Amino acid sequence: MKQKNMTRQGRHLLTIVQAAPISIALVSLAALSLQAEAGNRRFGYSYETTTMSKGAMELESWVTWKTQKASDPNFERFDMRNEFEYGVTDRLQLAFYFFDWQYEESSTNSGEASFHDIAFEAIYNLTDPNTCPIGTALYGEVKGSDDFIELEAKFLVQKNLGEWMFVYNVGGEVEWENDYLDDEAELMQSLGVAYQLSPSWSVGGELLNEYAIPDVESFGDVALFLGPNIAWRKNQFSVLVTGLWQATTLDDEADFQLRTIFSIDF
Repeated sequence: MKQKNMTRQGRHLLTIVQAAPISIALVSLAALSLQAEAGNRRFGYSYETTTMSKGAMELESWVTWKTQKASDPNFERFDMRNEFEYGVTDRLQLAFYFFDWQYEESSTNSGEASFHDIAFEAIYNLTDPNTCPIGTALYGEVKGSDDFIELEAKFLVQKNLGEWMFVYNVGGEVEWENDYLDDEAELMQSLGVAYQLSPSWSVGGELLNEYAIPDVESFGDVALFLGPNIAWRKNQFSVLVTGLWQATTLDDEADFQLRTIFSIDF
C-alpha cells in the first residue's frame, strides 16, 4: 500500500511539473509590463460584477484539484484552465480559455492527462457596486471540443459594505455530449463573502449549490459545497485559493476540491 501511494504521488508530481512550463511562460510574458494593478478577484467559484477597464488585459492560470468520492476512494482529478481576459469597454469584458485539460485517477484508471475544451466568456456590467446600491452583471460562456458543446449563463449580484463584499450568482448550463447525441443540464447558485484585511489580503467563504438535470426534463441530485477562501494581490500579481467540502452525501461527487487561480495584469 505504501509503494502504491508513493507511485500515485509521483504521478501527481509529474503532472504538475508538466504543467509548470505553461504557467512559467505566462508569467514571463506578463512580467514584461508592470503598469497595471492586479484584479480584485476574491472568489474561486463565484464572479464579481465589476469588469476590467477598457484596454486592460489579464492572464489567469487555474488549477482545481478534486479528491475522494464515496463511490471511489481512489478518485483524484486535476482540472487546468488558462485564460486571457480583455476589457473591450469599461462595462464589457471578454475572455478566451485557450488550454483546458484534465488529469484523472480512479480505481479503474491509473491516470492520464487529456485535452478537454476551449471556451469563450463574456461579462457585461449593468450597475457598478461602487456607485450604485447593488452591482449587477450578466455572464455567458460557450465551451466545447470535437464531441461536446456547453452553454452557460448567470446573473451576478454584488453588494459592498465598507471592507465587506457579498456576491450572489444564479444561473445554469446545458451540455450536449457524446458527439452531441446526449444532453444534460444543471442549475446553480453560489454565495460568497469576503473581508478586506489590508490592501493586499482578503479572507472569506463560499457556498456552491448545484442542481443536476440529467435529461433536461427532470431534476436529479442536489449538491452543496462550502468552505473558506483567501486572496493576495500585489501590483500586477494575485493569487486566490478556495477550498470546498461537500456538505451533502452524494456518492459520485468529490468530498473535497481546492481551486487556485494565479493572475497577472498587463
